[in-house]
Amino acid sequence: MSLEHTNLTNVMAQSWKRCHDFGLSPSDPVEDHILTGNRIQEVLKHNKHIVNYAEQVFEKMKDSITQSGQVALLIDARGTIIHAVGDPGFSRRAEIVQLQVGANWEEKRKGTNAIGVALMEKIPVRVHAQEHYFSSNHFLTCASSPVFDSTGQLLGVINISGKQEHYHPHTLSLACMAADSLQNKIIMEESNREHLITLKELEYTAHTNPLPLISLDRDNRIIRANQAAIRIVGKDAIGKEFIPVEGFAVETIHDHHHKVWRSVAVQNKKLSEAERRLYTFDDIAGSCPTLMQKKELAQRAALTDYPVLLLGESGTGKELFAQSIHTASARFAEPFIALNCSAIPESLVESELFGYERGAFTGASKDGSTGKFEAAHRGTLFLDEIGDMPLRAQAALLRVLQEGIITPVGSTKNKPIEVRVVAATNKNLLEEIKAGRFRADLYYRLKGIQITLPSLRDRSDIMLLVGKLLHKQNIAFPVITERAQEKLRRYSWPGNIRELNSVLVQASFLAEGEPIGPEHLLIEEEGESPLTEDKGGTIPSLKEAEVFAIKKALQSTEWNLSKAAALLKIGRTTLYRKIEEYGITVF
Repeated sequence: MSLEHTNLTNVMAQSWKRCHDFGLSPSDPVEDHILTGNRIQEVLKHNKHIVNYAEQVFEKMKDSITQSGQVALLIDARGTIIHAVGDPGFSRRAEIVQLQVGANWEEKRKGTNAIGVALMEKIPVRVHAQEHYFSSNHFLTCASSPVFDSTGQLLGVINISGKQEHYHPHTLSLACMAADSLQNKIIMEESNREHLITLKELEYTAHTNPLPLISLDRDNRIIRANQAAIRIVGKDAIGKEFIPVEGFAVETIHDHHHKVWRSVAVQNKKLSEAERRLYTFDDIAGSCPTLMQKKELAQRAALTDYPVLLLGESGTGKELFAQSIHTASARFAEPFIALNCSAIPESLVESELFGYERGAFTGASKDGSTGKFEAAHRGTLFLDEIGDMPLRAQAALLRVLQEGIITPVGSTKNKPIEVRVVAATNKNLLEEIKAGRFRADLYYRLKGIQITLPSLRDRSDIMLLVGKLLHKQNIAFPVITERAQEKLRRYSWPGNIRELNSVLVQASFLAEGEPIGPEHLLIEEEGESPLTEDKGGTIPSLKEAEVFAIKKALQSTEWNLSKAAALLKIGRTTLYRKIEEYGITVF
């Protein structure tokens, strides 16, 4: 039969043309390949949830389909029949043309047919008798309707087929109704899964959010509270009436018909200007896997109240991490107080930590003073350079951490305090313990969560960090020559990020807007140090070596005397004396 002598719609005509382009002939034998064994089992397993829902839909149609001498088929998106129910008598006849589970009815395999056209055009379609491309299928009358998921992706086709003499005009409507029913079940399942995932996502977000969040029912009873809120209202508050707490704002959420609603109480405390200037984890730049791992660990630690011990060389960003832990915690709206333990004379450490009453000692303020612990109440106390704290102060600190009370110097009254302690040091505390310079019991009290920050020479992202630091200097698109980059990568960076930033500030100044070259990077190359012999065998004097070391330490710590002394492993007083002795200019 030629295409011109058939009474076909445009859709059928297009399908016949495609079949002709495939090289098919109406009189050709039809491909009879059937998926069996493991191959069909894999297809069925992949479409298991669709088949399960199709079984429910077909069960309601089974009697009418069987009585009318037809079969109902479910076909996947690739054209393979994956489920069938209906009249056994017709099914045996249908198997002759492979209208059975495992057969593929794409146009390029079976010519023009309702399944293939519905898959191709993605519309409901009926193919009756001689509209089928292959002569062997002319005894069929078939109606198919596509099935889509919630995103509009084609999942497959519902098909109803029978002998042409059993043609009924409502068969296509029945196929469409079955496809709609299957589609609705699938979309409902997707919606339920999405709803469950959304609930889990919200639950996770709520519990990790530093803002205290509380959900209330119609009777104002607490039905959910995240960890930040539980610290305020107590673990036993679930199920009890919510008593308004200062700082909480309550907002009611309901559906369109006001039939389902909840109240949400959120603590909304304004931050001070100083608190808004604190660093966050977004300020920690870098892509080095080691750094990212430490950052992730610190983010998890922020969600707890465990003490944190930050270890790492000078200049690796310990205070940046400490502030970020605070701002990501439930205490973010409370004070963040920092104390450099190496910068305070031994005689004043306890008064700095715990405060003092007026007249407590010679030189004391007449009004007394609030200590760091009291100032950090309900917030975070950052004890930097904890390894330099004197033993006597260590004992006092341990007592406060154990008992949760402080006694200001010169006072007999105790004050309860509640702080989260983050400590940091560039020293090996285990070696300090062995040497008798640090208390083991204090060490174990401080190292609830220990995070060791990588040195700059061990990081793989130095050039990314260089770009970030230059960008902070308002150099939007810094140009650094290849030789300069190689020099940056080769240097060992004893002062780490602090030294790198100092070098880049000077380099950008010297470059005067031109590309930064190696000549602008004032760092010592390997072999250039005055601490090594030159080619003539001259050994630098002790004074020259000390001056070089002191200048290097000062440069790498941005002229911070306390940190430079720690880097040189000498006392701050000794460093100051040597600076005066050698006439070193301190900026």
